[in-house]
Amino acid sequence: MLNDKQIRAARALLEWTQETLAEASGVARATIRNIEGGASLPRLETMQALEDAFDAAGVEFLPGSGVRIRDRTVQTFEGETANQKLLDDIYLTLRDTGGEVLIAGLDETQATKDLGDTFLASHLERLSKAKVRERLLIKSGDMNFVGSRHAYRWVPEKYFSPYPLYVYGPKLALVSWAPMARCVIINDETFAESTRRLFNFVWDRSEIPPLPESES
Repeated sequence: MLNDKQIRAARALLEWTQETLAEASGVARATIRNIEGGASLPRLETMQALEDAFDAAGVEFLPGSGVRIRDRTVQTFEGETANQKLLDDIYLTLRDTGGEVLIAGLDETQATKDLGDTFLASHLERLSKAKVRERLLIKSGDMNFVGSRHAYRWVPEKYFSPYPLYVYGPKLALVSWAPMARCVIINDETFAESTRRLFNFVWDRSEIPPLPESES
């Protein structure tokens, strides 16, 4: 488990303020200030939340009080929190610049089951505040829209893969659900741009989902 020195060092590496760490981890700024100043004995869950935030940002903690930036050309998340860590990385990557997230192969039913309505709603809200928008390629006939209907296009079922890919900023992420959730993130602008162009090619040729009869 990380210590107060590592928290300060990790923030310095990332050029994060205490406010930034609080936003990324969900831990109150006052609590972070007290931990770093040695004024309180933190709970295990609190320290884990801080460690998870740093981990998502690419910080690696070494024995003793060592801290370094992980080689982030390829990064992998596994297990029950893999999908949530991916969405956290999307937000942290685009938070200061805005931009677009391109998503292909997503089943919103699976995403809702994996993440829960509350987390998904908060994620979409923070993306909106950061001026980040999504475009999604989903299976033809799927009417389960979590975000704005205008953000979705239908892909014929024979071309649809249930293993999502995400393109955001300089990153390309690939997700597999079995035998356990696994997310591989490639931090390489060349790969991201190549996939972005392919996505746009498919998007321009995909079907716009129709309005339901009650709205048409």
